[in-house]
Amino acid sequence: MTAIRDFMTQKPLCVKAGDPVAKARTLIRKHGYRALPVVEDGRLIGIISRSDILRVTSSRTNLTVGSLMTTRVYAASQSDDLLKTAKTMAENGVRQLPVVNSKREVVGILSALDVLKSFIATGVAPSKKRVRDVMSKSVVSCGPDDNITKVWEMMLSTGFSGLPVLEKSKVVGIITRMDLLKHGSARPHIESGKGRHMPVKKLMQIHVATATPSESIGNVAGVMVERRIIRLPVVETGMKLAGIVDIEDVIRAYVH
Repeated sequence: MTAIRDFMTQKPLCVKAGDPVAKARTLIRKHGYRALPVVEDGRLIGIISRSDILRVTSSRTNLTVGSLMTTRVYAASQSDDLLKTAKTMAENGVRQLPVVNSKREVVGILSALDVLKSFIATGVAPSKKRVRDVMSKSVVSCGPDDNITKVWEMMLSTGFSGLPVLEKSKVVGIITRMDLLKHGSARPHIESGKGRHMPVKKLMQIHVATATPSESIGNVAGVMVERRIIRLPVVETGMKLAGIVDIEDVIRAYVH
């Protein structure tokens, strides 16, 4: 049995409920975290994610972490079986799992990328072999000339962490929550209905990691771990979009 302690990040950065959201945003921008545990006297009381922070528009800068955090938090023990924990994470869409001791003090955090890293390191073989077996063919996308405000709202409504950018059905880029969070000037004034037009092409990443339907699950897992990304557009000849594969899809290929 592989225990969580063998692959978790020890002593993760945490925030407090009374901290300003700006502090959490700065930590996420600086370190690339997808979520931060929220503690009170060292004990876990919640978690705040990129998605939570994405909901803060430019006219709501005085919010605290406690006003946005999720209080219903999945947590694990250091001795828990990593494979069983991975199944729970995939089934519930958990990408950052706080690890606590008997006093519910935060001692680590296990990410979905840590889980894939463990599978690769320990030689776990996926039960499903190819991307076509796990990918989703229904994809929410945007265009390079779409307004950032539209993408912002699409991410909030769908919960997707990134959207492929298409031009004539071909993938020309990808835009993620982190791209939006890194560029504070691009944050829309949703509440007031104001704000200048900023097209997606100003912020999107043009060097896109992709997968093909026939590609192996193991290879996609390796790309995700190496590049620390959790969604890959699936393309056919000429970069034509065929689907999307995310980290939950890949983990489920190992644990089901």
